[in-house]
Amino acid sequence: MTETPAFTPPAEADAALIALDAAGELTLLRAADGRVQFVNHAFLSAFGGKRSDWTGRWFAVAPAAPTAKGTRRFEALMRTRNGNRWVEWEERHVETGGSIAIGRDITDQRDADEERRQAEDARTRFFASVTHELRTPLAGVKGVADLLAMTELQPDQREYVRAVADSAMHGLDLIDEILDLSRLEAGHVDLRPEPIKPAELARHAVELLAPKAAEKGLAIASVIEESAPEEVLADTGRLRQILFNLLGNAVKFTQEGGAWVELSGDIDRENRARLIITVRDTGPGVDAADQTKIFDHFERGAGKAQASESGAGLGLAMVKKLVEAMNGEIGLESQPGEGATFWAALPVPVRRGARIERPLAGHTVTIASPSEVTRQALSAQVRALGGEAQSVAQPDRINMAHDHTLLLDAAWADRAASAGGRRTLILTEPAKKDSIRDNPPTGANGWLVMPVRRRSLERFVGETLPRANDDNGRLEGEGWPLSGLRVLIAEDDPVNALIAERTLTRLGASTERAHNGVEALERLKLGGLEAALIDLRMPEMDGPQVAKAARDAGVELPLIALTANTSQTDRRACLEAGMNAFLTKPVDPETLTTTLLSLSKAQNRFRVVSG
Repeated sequence: MTETPAFTPPAEADAALIALDAAGELTLLRAADGRVQFVNHAFLSAFGGKRSDWTGRWFAVAPAAPTAKGTRRFEALMRTRNGNRWVEWEERHVETGGSIAIGRDITDQRDADEERRQAEDARTRFFASVTHELRTPLAGVKGVADLLAMTELQPDQREYVRAVADSAMHGLDLIDEILDLSRLEAGHVDLRPEPIKPAELARHAVELLAPKAAEKGLAIASVIEESAPEEVLADTGRLRQILFNLLGNAVKFTQEGGAWVELSGDIDRENRARLIITVRDTGPGVDAADQTKIFDHFERGAGKAQASESGAGLGLAMVKKLVEAMNGEIGLESQPGEGATFWAALPVPVRRGARIERPLAGHTVTIASPSEVTRQALSAQVRALGGEAQSVAQPDRINMAHDHTLLLDAAWADRAASAGGRRTLILTEPAKKDSIRDNPPTGANGWLVMPVRRRSLERFVGETLPRANDDNGRLEGEGWPLSGLRVLIAEDDPVNALIAERTLTRLGASTERAHNGVEALERLKLGGLEAALIDLRMPEMDGPQVAKAARDAGVELPLIALTANTSQTDRRACLEAGMNAFLTKPVDPETLTTTLLSLSKAQNRFRVVSG
């Protein structure tokens, strides 16, 4: 928009009025009482009439002239010589009284914006529909493979089944990435802030990715710096996506060494508290040319070391969109051959700030491991907890003072006997913990399961020794965990119905089947059920329709949505219709068990045992 000339009374401003008359935008001068003093040629071309027809009258469509100093903008749908048109007005108070308003026709822009919005909505609906149809058979493949894995198989057959399950899961993950990115690009980011503990999210991400890292021989860890806030208000799901994608990307493209995530906190230039997520890896690095486009779609960074890795390169693009939606910043620091460091800085309200206590103050911990990632990550965590850390990269250099604690890699467990020191804890993988327990190395006092949790360092370095099931609670049922529950499965897809039925049966529940929404509603009305799993999309009546009709009919038992679709829109639709929970296919048996037991008020059927 052109600069608005200063207005002076018309009698002294012939030259100014001539300039205004020649301006391309609609121009309107109003006196302090709101009456029109002057309109320019562009205004008359748009609305018709002569200048004298407008002078001295109220321009009723526009709001009254402002009474306070300053500028305001407003849009109005106005009848012009070319029909109804949207006009954006910018009105400025002038010192001599009255106001000057500049208008421009924004109808074409609004129409283009509306067309763009409709196109984006159509694309989002298309992706939602297509991905739902793709997820359904893939979820079936994954579920059947999981059931098959529970049967008696030869070792080579078990490997084939695992390959099938992994491939199906990879396809499901890729579909989720495509759908999430589609929603983000359409501006459909529904943030739901809630109190969360970032350290817990980081731990979950690390532990979920630990098996994949172990398959590649990589170390993986998390470090909670002393500046990290303990609790913040943020969208749990979105923050989890950022963490999992950044760390998953690091594991995917790292061939040797490992990856770790660091959480810290700071204050930005606007005095806002920020949560800083930093993910480091020892991968091939990213050269300068690739760094400029690595957050674009389908870009993973160049490098022969990455050529063998699958994936569409959507993860980083989605992370960037999520970070921007949360008003944050994201960046990358890397040199070819020297690994990469990705960081995201997110402004978040802090509910509970950084910890003040330092539970390892006064303790010295030596980390002896062939893995540089393990040494660096554990050293950083020990220091963040107030202790002093030393690292040893060669087993023959272990030389402990009597009051030091040694964290000794299981590969060097034979050095425990000669290590000395206050306490020796073996660092072991989860799969090898039982072996350490049953045949403890001479001189070892206990063990820590990698990736090592922060609370384990606090507890076992600063206080007591670990026991058999520390950090690995297990479910112990009285008989079958779902014994006595009668569950309706409302699912039109025979494969997914079979998976749900067999999963529930293995957990001790009895099942009934409904093939469409009408059947499901009629069965719910009959009673005699403890819960129902209801597919989101079924013939005759969909899941939300069944739920609403059931609630209207007085059905009170737990209704659980079971669907291949993961959108927040569908989740809201199900919960608003009266459903109690929302589970995605393929269903995880432990999640299904926990959900059914909590909703059916049968938590006493099992208990969590630790140690």
